[in-house]
Amino acid sequence: MTKKTVYTIPAGVPFAKALAAKLLQDTDGKPELLSQYRILLPTRRACSILKEAFLELSHGKPLLLPRLQPLGDIDEEELSLSMAADQALALNIPPVLPPMKRQMLLARAIMKLPEFTRGFDQALSLASTLGQLMDHIYTEGLKLENLSGLVPSEFSAHWQITIDFLKILSEYWPQILAKQGAIDPADRRNRLIRGLSDFWKSNPPDYPVIAAGSTGSIPATANLLNTVAALPKGSVVLPGLDQDMDEESWNNIGESHPQYGLRHLLQQMETDRDSVKLWPHQGNSISQHRRFIAHELMRPAATTGQWADLRTNATAQQNFKDGLHNLHVIDCPHEREEAELIAVLLRDTLEEKDKTAALITPDRNLARRVAMACGRWGINIDDSAGQTLNQTLHGVFLRLCLQAAINDFAPVSLLALLKHSFSACSMDYGTFHRHVQLLERSTLRGPRPAPGLQGILGKLEAENKESRAENEQFLRTIAPTLEGFTSASQSNKTFKFNDLLKAHLRMAEAVATSITESGKDILWKNEAGEAASTLFAELMDYADLLPRVTLSDYSNILDVFMKAVTVRPSYGTHPRLKILGQLEARMTDADLVILGGLNEGTWPADPAHDPWMSRPMRSEFGLPGAERSIGLAAHDFVQGFCAPETVITRSARSGGTPTVPSRWLQRFDTVLQAAKMPRPEHHAAANLAALLDAAGDPAPFRRPEPKPPLDKRPRTMSATRIEEWMRDPYSTYARYVLRLKKLDPLEKTPDAAERGKLLHNILREFAAECPSELPDDAIDLLHDIARSELEKLHEDPVVWSFWWPRFSRLAEWLVQHEQDWRQQFLPALTETRGATIIDSEKPFTLEATPDRIDNSSEGAAVIDYKSGGKFTKKGIGNGQKPQLALEALILKRGGFEKLGALNTASLSYWLLTGGITPGEITKQNDNINDIIETTENGLKALIAAFDNVDTVYYSLPRPANAPDYNNYEHLARVLEWSTLSDDSQSESGAA
Repeated sequence: MTKKTVYTIPAGVPFAKALAAKLLQDTDGKPELLSQYRILLPTRRACSILKEAFLELSHGKPLLLPRLQPLGDIDEEELSLSMAADQALALNIPPVLPPMKRQMLLARAIMKLPEFTRGFDQALSLASTLGQLMDHIYTEGLKLENLSGLVPSEFSAHWQITIDFLKILSEYWPQILAKQGAIDPADRRNRLIRGLSDFWKSNPPDYPVIAAGSTGSIPATANLLNTVAALPKGSVVLPGLDQDMDEESWNNIGESHPQYGLRHLLQQMETDRDSVKLWPHQGNSISQHRRFIAHELMRPAATTGQWADLRTNATAQQNFKDGLHNLHVIDCPHEREEAELIAVLLRDTLEEKDKTAALITPDRNLARRVAMACGRWGINIDDSAGQTLNQTLHGVFLRLCLQAAINDFAPVSLLALLKHSFSACSMDYGTFHRHVQLLERSTLRGPRPAPGLQGILGKLEAENKESRAENEQFLRTIAPTLEGFTSASQSNKTFKFNDLLKAHLRMAEAVATSITESGKDILWKNEAGEAASTLFAELMDYADLLPRVTLSDYSNILDVFMKAVTVRPSYGTHPRLKILGQLEARMTDADLVILGGLNEGTWPADPAHDPWMSRPMRSEFGLPGAERSIGLAAHDFVQGFCAPETVITRSARSGGTPTVPSRWLQRFDTVLQAAKMPRPEHHAAANLAALLDAAGDPAPFRRPEPKPPLDKRPRTMSATRIEEWMRDPYSTYARYVLRLKKLDPLEKTPDAAERGKLLHNILREFAAECPSELPDDAIDLLHDIARSELEKLHEDPVVWSFWWPRFSRLAEWLVQHEQDWRQQFLPALTETRGATIIDSEKPFTLEATPDRIDNSSEGAAVIDYKSGGKFTKKGIGNGQKPQLALEALILKRGGFEKLGALNTASLSYWLLTGGITPGEITKQNDNINDIIETTENGLKALIAAFDNVDTVYYSLPRPANAPDYNNYEHLARVLEWSTLSDDSQSESGAA
């Protein structure tokens, strides 16, 4: 048997540094010899890590580095063709089928299936999972045509259907590949690796070859490692082989064990574990003791009985005592606390010169939280696992362009686009965003306008003249930029994918163009921009493979492709701090290693659901089970666990749901109990993290006591606001002194206020059409007016359809009431402003716009329409509802020019609901002059009280008499101070 040269670098030893240090030592004094080495590494990132190790060990001096070659794995791109051993090797292998083209061709094949009735975007998603299945099949050295060998009768009906579906791969796909003259990426990678292996077997290289860091999880890679180990100048360096494990345990490890992959590789290489040499390295006693603990917590179930000896074995006890040094396991209450703890650990690392730290976690949410938490110290630390293109700033902008067009420039979608940091529409950013804010406040808030920019222009008619002119000019300026994409795609017609793609890019570039920089320069720079540019270029190349699509189809298809693109930062990361995923962390070392997210389902992750094969089907076909991935995750955990300084964290709850500690943490606790050792939990950083946002003893917020200067207090007020002033002076302060006004929500659905406004408009028009006697068709006329008013609105018609039956009931009641009412009163004035000056030390203007004033020989009737609420004759008479009396006061003083001074004979609220009782009249006809006089005196007293600089605008001075609606309750923090004792409620304002 050929002698094999196999080494291992133990867990906890910096792999890349140990590898580089030995090679530098071997070539000491002859740096040119280093360039003769060829080193095969698992991934491109591993190549970068080894380069950094050489740079660090040489103290920045220039070096001729070895030739570093990534082998690739199932998550890597196509194997590089730069294998200089024999360039002709690759020439006989068909070219690779580009991944995007493969996905499109698979989707087209799926769309041809009679039973598939979904859209092309769904077909693309299925094609992606089919591609992953093919990659698994090629990776394991299996053949697609063997899929037909699965016996459908052995499986349930669901899986029988799936097996028929998989004929796409076993029967149709080979024909498609032959027509394209190409092969799949994973197939080509395997062929290249096998070809290189065969070449080196017959033509051993005369230069040193080292295959390092690979566990041989890919059969083709395992074959190449076997070849390299047998080369005269070849050697294989394994990561973290456990050479101290007893033979019984070694023979009983399963696929979920961290050593399973290495044991399987050694079996394929026909190499005994004892013959594996230890790669020279600087020893670390802590890591050595830590490896003993890792060996025990990962012990196979068959030999866990040996845990009983841990408490009596002196060597084991010493290993535990020394191995637990600089090891901490911290359970955090929630995800937020875990992220803050890790951020403190990373920040504390920077206090020591040249010390490095790395967070290793498969939990991308935790990684993002930690990166954000580090921002409080100005630390820019990126998650090297990256993010999908659709989540980047560039991807979001491109999607917002689409959504604005698809939604006909509805306010929410339009503002989301215009407020994006890229948007400028050929203006400078300051001017552009000022226009956007004005458009939002004056036009876009409230009920949704008609579709398109023309609908927004139509809504401008209700604005004041100044804002209308500015908004109209702004909209007409940006309209060509926005509508260029949507003018040809607002219907459900289908278009060529490429046409929509080009129009989309033209719109995006136009919107992103500023006064100083073109949209092209903004959109297609840095990592995300370059990734987006590459994606769109590929889509243009293969657009002919896509069917004709609607705008919505185009958006869905684009989203599928954008989610498949991962953007990773190439620079700008912190030089001493890293956030890494499991794959990125392999071969990486740091002085402090933080293993985060150690919960079951996260690390290890729950086995991904295979939509194509059940576990028995995978086993019969020859694919590995879910335990294989758990074993790889366990190997990554052990590598970090054995670092000289390690902190392990987890959160007890995730999203409010209790979590389960990782199986390895549970085993760790079990082993510690068996050895009678305490759990190493305490870490000073936990105390620091708890103090970061710690607040003092909570103290309830006291009721605000604003006392603005007299010259800032209101001197003009509407009659409708006097009641608010009486009941809640703080609301008056917020409205008139602070000048705060509640904004309507975007795309506001019709509520009671909107229905009330509509009802007022209808009744105003009805009174104008029928100033005296009612016609015979008064009900029809009222319905016609209502329909006309509804046509001016563009809210959800379904909402108004529920309101219409109520209005129909109300119309019948109202016409009957009007006929009786007009026997005495006839309409004289509707919604016309009037005002009067109230005598005081400083003039105070009282103004009002009554819904309606009717006249008769006995005097006037002041009427207010209401669509909800409760009103009583007593409330009108005792001043609790002063609105009508104040309007009568203005009328008495001649404040309404068209009517002159008139006495009032009736004050009435018309409650118009359209309910079971369609309408209800609450009127006060007695002692009107006394009511007006009492109300006037009360108003004067109120004005005089607040003309005192010491009078406070209290919030709810009498909580029992609080107003029905309060838009400023949150500003006054009522829910905080109202929890105080009754003593705090005894304060009284002037009201």
